[in-house]
Amino acid sequence: MDKAAGESPRITGMAAVRERVVAADMAFFRMLAALKLPKAVTLPLVLLVRIGDGYIWAFIALYLWWAIPFQELETAVLQCCFAILISLCIYAPVKVLTKRRRPYDLGLEVTPLVPPLDKYSFPSGHTMNNLAVSLTLALNIPSLIVPAIALPVSFGILRVFFGVHFLSDIVAGIGLGFMAFLLAAMAYPVLGF
Repeated sequence: MDKAAGESPRITGMAAVRERVVAADMAFFRMLAALKLPKAVTLPLVLLVRIGDGYIWAFIALYLWWAIPFQELETAVLQCCFAILISLCIYAPVKVLTKRRRPYDLGLEVTPLVPPLDKYSFPSGHTMNNLAVSLTLALNIPSLIVPAIALPVSFGILRVFFGVHFLSDIVAGIGLGFMAFLLAAMAYPVLGF
């Protein structure tokens, strides 16, 4: 009996989807790797990506402390903390279950320009966590919706450019970050904080 004939259509279909995702990942990765930006452009982009490690939230909290009444700030900060807690509860098991190696661990000719914060690539925790928090913040301050989406997605794409993620890591981070935001937004009022 032929191995392919013995496989269920579902498994074969999943393998085909996986192959397409890997092919798209590699094409996008190679396209970004082919870009040779001058150091004067690369260095500010590295700094931008590094503030996505969590430092950006300190600046945003300081700004909000100045810009909005304390009661609103307190509510927004508590909701953001709840969103990050939910995001991390989703992120950690997915990361450990998938154990996807980073591009530089797969023999691709790339030197990571930013340090990864953990061993595995999928999903992008930077994208996921930053999106969950920024969307929660935008829920409280609707005028922030455009940067709330643009910054986490930009951080993610730049992390592909800098050799520590694949495009599908970022796409999964976006989806899971949105899911964490929705779960936090639905659960927060029910918990009565």
